Amino acid sequence: MSNTYTTGELARLAGISVRTLQYYDQKNVLKPTEISDGGRRIYTADDYEQLKLILLLKSLGLKLAAIQEIRTSDNAQEVLSLLLAEQTKRLTHDRDEAVTQLKTVVAVQKSLTDTANVPLKSIQDMDRLMNNHQALKQARVRLLAGGLAMDAIEVAGLVYSWQSGNWWVFGGAMALAVVVATVLMRWYMRSVAYVCPRCQTTFQPRFWAAFWAGHNPRARKLVCPHCGRKSYCVEVFANPTEVK
Repeated sequence: MSNTYTTGELARLAGISVRTLQYYDQKNVLKPTEISDGGRRIYTADDYEQLKLILLLKSLGLKLAAIQEIRTSDNAQEVLSLLLAEQTKRLTHDRDEAVTQLKTVVAVQKSLTDTANVPLKSIQDMDRLMNNHQALKQARVRLLAGGLAMDAIEVAGLVYSWQSGNWWVFGGAMALAVVVATVLMRWYMRSVAYVCPRCQTTFQPRFWAAFWAGHNPRARKLVCPHCGRKSYCVEVFANPTEVK
């Protein structure tokens, strides 16, 4: 890096305009170290460090007069340290608020993705959607836990029957697994409802209609009882006041 800079070079290095640097010169905020015989203003590396300090203080909201007063005062270092400490607190607070807001935005974005066809008309609708998303997530976790327990029963029965040769145990385990699966599915189907993307009707289908329907993790292909159209309906947590 060069030890000296012209006005244009220093302005580009600091990311400011030449006019700004000339203004600082006029206001005696930052004077060039020397002026060449041809009238060119020459700045040094120390001038560049001083400029960075000026720009930092300006970003804290200080006026040029206050900046100049701080730089020329006897306790400049103490004042600067205090200003930087306060700015650190302010930035930390802003960062924490931004992180919290980001988490909320991501959660809302996911909820909107999961229920893309559900209309939102007010902040109450947004709260309802968020609560619905959390309740639906909990229902799915419980269903998964029940499914894992059912798998454990099947595996335990198979292992025991394989070692003992008593396959009646495995048959009993399979029968129990079928009962558990049926109970789980009936409970889950009572816990969820579906929103028709065409007429926005929220409904609960018959158990076997939903059981055999084509589906993905977010929706099932069902016939809406209101408009009679068959389409992929978005799965939501069942709210008794909304289900038809």
